[in-house]
Amino acid sequence: MPFLAFFLSSLILLSTTIAGAARKTEWSIHLDSRLDAVIFPQVYGEDTNESLYRLELVPIYRWKYLDSVRFTFKPLFIANPDNKSSTEQTFFDPGETFVHYQRESFSLQAGYNIFTWGVTDGYNPLDIINPKQYFDPLHSRKLGLLSVVYSQTLGNWDYEVIFIPQNQGSVLPGDNSRWLPREIFLPQTAGNDLVLLLPENLRYHSRSRKNLGDSAENNYALRLQRRGDFIDFSISAFEGTAGFPLIIPEVTGSIVQVSPKTVIRVDPDVTLNSYNYRIRQGGISFVSNQMNFLFKAVGSYTETLEDNPNLQKWSNENVLGLEKTFTFGDSGMLIAILQYSFLNTEKKNDSNLSISEIFRSAYMGGGRLSWKEVWSANFLGLYDGIHGSTYQEYSLSRRFLDAWVLTGTAGFIQGSSDTPLGVYGKNSSYSLSLSRSF
Repeated sequence: MPFLAFFLSSLILLSTTIAGAARKTEWSIHLDSRLDAVIFPQVYGEDTNESLYRLELVPIYRWKYLDSVRFTFKPLFIANPDNKSSTEQTFFDPGETFVHYQRESFSLQAGYNIFTWGVTDGYNPLDIINPKQYFDPLHSRKLGLLSVVYSQTLGNWDYEVIFIPQNQGSVLPGDNSRWLPREIFLPQTAGNDLVLLLPENLRYHSRSRKNLGDSAENNYALRLQRRGDFIDFSISAFEGTAGFPLIIPEVTGSIVQVSPKTVIRVDPDVTLNSYNYRIRQGGISFVSNQMNFLFKAVGSYTETLEDNPNLQKWSNENVLGLEKTFTFGDSGMLIAILQYSFLNTEKKNDSNLSISEIFRSAYMGGGRLSWKEVWSANFLGLYDGIHGSTYQEYSLSRRFLDAWVLTGTAGFIQGSSDTPLGVYGKNSSYSLSLSRSF
């Protein structure tokens, strides 16, 4: 691959430069580590985990030559050996591993990059460039994306152009994951008129991902943004692989109802066929600082470029947000957030395999409270205004010996199993995490 050859030659050039100009270089190396223990109080599935023990390691190496050339190596390693889903027992991602060249008004970056576009929290319809790892759909992770990035500043204006030669697409939960529906789900169909009733001893089988058309090749994105004293705004565009693939189940079973929806009682073995497809999105974002409040707004319009009756031809996604910072004495601070999201699509979509359906009309409130630089607490509440499902998450952290952090977290999901959020209802959990930076 020409791009990969360019990337490797850049690394060789950097190595040569290091040897010849040691006095002009700076470097640092660190390691972020975290050990998680997660407990699920409810049994869900015949051969799924009731507890998980996971080790995460993120080595961070940074090297700089003068102020113009930098190299960053920040991959992700996850070991989860007791996971009954074999594809989730070990995981590696290059994360942020790139070469960066900086001049006074422009920069060029090549390698594996992670992008964050848009200004809202929790749900951000513009943040779609990177594929994600969906082992836990409510806590997805961005994956490093092989790409070339050109950025330039012209006064108060910044613009950024991204080229992605090959987009690998997102990573879905494995066959024995608790996060696959195991009671009932409505797959995406032409008329959203099919309901699958799942048996308790369900066995999922995933086939290799396929691409519809040229969805993975030659993706690109661009953004123009202006920064002002009180108002920032941006305009962005993306064409490439959709963040979440099309999933079509292949089942056998018996028909128990034909109207108003066809209901099938499924046999234990279900094959999941997934397909990457290509989209084109245009978006805007807006942030204004008024009366010590941050007002945020994001809007996007997305077209599907594949002619497939199971896909939405278009969708319009919007988020409005309000953020406020409060201080308490000399050492306390609270950042509070309130958001509302509303979506409109070509046709109604009840699919429990569509993450965005949770936010079709949803309210979210959250905050982070910190005090004395050692204690912090986070809270999040999400309400699905259409189906009445809810998600709540609370965490408390304590830093000790400067580098160690102990965190306890509780997450609660409530709702009917035939709704996009309630389908995860039996995955409420408690976790304890210990992290350290070296």
